[in-house]
Amino acid sequence: MTSSLQMPRMNLVNQARRRLDRKAAAAILREDLDRGPPAGEFWQIVSQVAAQLGEHKLSAEAAKRYAATAPQDMDHAFFYALTLSRNGQLDDALRQLDALPADTQNHPAVLHFRATTATQQGDFARAEALLQQALAISPAPVQWLALSAAKTFKAGDPDIARMEAVLSRIANAPLPIKAQLLYSLGKAYDDVRDMEKATKAYAMGAAMMRQSGRAPDGRAWDDFISHLIAGYTPENMGKLKPSCADGSRVIFVTGFPRSGTTLVEQILTSHSQVSEGAELNLVPAALMPTGSLKFDTSEALSSEPLAARHLMSGDYSFEDAVAYQDRTAGDDPWGEVGRDYLAMAQERFGPEGRVVDKTLNLGSFMGLLLHALPNAKVLWLRRKPEDCALSNYRMYSKAGTLPWTYSPSDLADFFRSEDRLYAHWAMMFPDRILTVQYEDLVSDPQNGIRRILAHVGLDEEPQVFEPHKSKRAVATASMAQVRAPISTSRIGAADAYAAFTEEFRRAYYR
Repeated sequence: MTSSLQMPRMNLVNQARRRLDRKAAAAILREDLDRGPPAGEFWQIVSQVAAQLGEHKLSAEAAKRYAATAPQDMDHAFFYALTLSRNGQLDDALRQLDALPADTQNHPAVLHFRATTATQQGDFARAEALLQQALAISPAPVQWLALSAAKTFKAGDPDIARMEAVLSRIANAPLPIKAQLLYSLGKAYDDVRDMEKATKAYAMGAAMMRQSGRAPDGRAWDDFISHLIAGYTPENMGKLKPSCADGSRVIFVTGFPRSGTTLVEQILTSHSQVSEGAELNLVPAALMPTGSLKFDTSEALSSEPLAARHLMSGDYSFEDAVAYQDRTAGDDPWGEVGRDYLAMAQERFGPEGRVVDKTLNLGSFMGLLLHALPNAKVLWLRRKPEDCALSNYRMYSKAGTLPWTYSPSDLADFFRSEDRLYAHWAMMFPDRILTVQYEDLVSDPQNGIRRILAHVGLDEEPQVFEPHKSKRAVATASMAQVRAPISTSRIGAADAYAAFTEEFRRAYYR
């Protein structure tokens, strides 16, 4: 390696992105890493952009160089550890923290990271012990939020009183910070079945989160769904060249958040022929060439805004798909997209075994995704709307990530759009999309799991019927539920939240 490069060429990366050329953008970053110095603050930006482009190895290597940059402090090490964690390399991430000086090992941030990892791995006792250590040093709401994910509270639990005391002391804190504590209290009150207090805590937290961000535009989202449905008809799909990519390795699991997708992922990854699964977020990267060349008309961006910017390059309409096909010189434009996705998935999981992709919002890309990967199968989870909506409402999400979860009426708007999108794709691909009703699956898991295995072409194995025994890490909001045996206990959960359920039903069933 030479050090002839002193700064990453983000101007060229930006130009490649605006041409919708993911591979060219990645190639520039790869060359910069080959030629660049072993350390430098700018490697943080390179790592972030590489991750957006689906280049996990490049992202990790850039993060490693950022961590090697003086001063080699906790902030640098943490960025590298978080990058490894997002890539599924939890053990490597923990080793990075092990290398920190002894006087930082009990820093609340280090304890929090270790606790979160323990929660993902199903070691809730260790997670709780670590978080109690962190709380003894700094009773920050984010620590309580992590504790609420790892712990089941009991009646008379002193931690509930401790949280209430903290809440009384942070009246002037930013709204998202106060909301973290309110969601934590909501979970605690729910655990002890004090539904009046739980309802109030969740409502206050959700209102704060909605106030702190931009309100979701349900009408705009519904218009977007209408445009997708109008474009991707059987007749129009016949105008696209067939893809020569395979895609049988991948099993896509989709559905609204909290609809049971993590449970199905856990079932599948328990199988000996399935190597792993995750919310890969590789589909937008693979579909980048099929976006709109007019989508980004902004001035050339500096490196920092580029790193913070989402990779989305259009709405992936049928019109844009035809434009991509027309401007592509090769004979297999959709195979190119499919193979690019498969190459990125292989980089993450290796060459062996089936893999599960449960990236959020796959329904928005389903037409192009299944066209580019003609042998891929989909499991689409459906759940009683009231229960699924409540589960989303009770889940803390950072401002700007899932803004429609902060209000029963916003949830209803987005649920109706999801219903339309699901019905359309199920009609378009009846042999490739299997509808999995959550209530049916948990009420009769033996037959439900058999249907799932048959659809994706996997033989029955005894361990898939006991997915809670799997030792794999789970990084979603369902990480506690999937450690318990399959149960019907969450069916009808919305009945305990009468005010929420009434408002949701009024908006949803109008």
